[in-house]
Amino acid sequence: MSHYFTTDQTAHDYREMDYTFENSVYKFKTDRGVFSREQLDYGTRVLIRGVFSDNEEGAASLIDMGAGYGPIGIILGEALNARPVMVEVNEDALSLLHDNIAKNNVSATILSREAYDQSEAEAELYVTNPPFRAGKDVVMDIIKDGFSRLETAGKFYMVVQKKQGMKSYKSSIEQLFGNVEVLLKDKGYYVLKGVKRHEDAGQNTN
Repeated sequence: MSHYFTTDQTAHDYREMDYTFENSVYKFKTDRGVFSREQLDYGTRVLIRGVFSDNEEGAASLIDMGAGYGPIGIILGEALNARPVMVEVNEDALSLLHDNIAKNNVSATILSREAYDQSEAEAELYVTNPPFRAGKDVVMDIIKDGFSRLETAGKFYMVVQKKQGMKSYKSSIEQLFGNVEVLLKDKGYYVLKGVKRHEDAGQNTN
């Protein structure tokens, strides 16, 4: 998969913010050039809420693809008692990830995309708020990666707005996984879910 985010070479401009979920307060350090630096974006909030409500029994492992500075993996890792594998291509975001893992006292594996591609990481849950601005090919690669990395009966979750091509991605998930569900809809954001029933559930998408 090609890198879809170029590391910013301008001066750092660090910020600190808090986010409360399920009565726990999470602290995040952000910087210029990272997605949603001022506050947790609404799509990510909807995604976290949807995945949490769908896994009340918890989970042992999850992959957070395109982790940014870490809110999805950190919050869900803590809330679901799961050890997250957090994957990010941007060097500045990777540095923030390490800081935020320590700040929130969460046990996690942090990987660059290159290291992840060379790993054999698998998980029960695969969660992503994809970089839609990078183009459909990148998003489709993430969906395919989700299918390949999930264990049998593993669950794939993705948040997308209707204007970002929700119907097309919904169809692609259904074709690949053999099933798809709109788990949650909130203010134009859709959390799509696919369950990996078996290795050859669907046909490869183009």
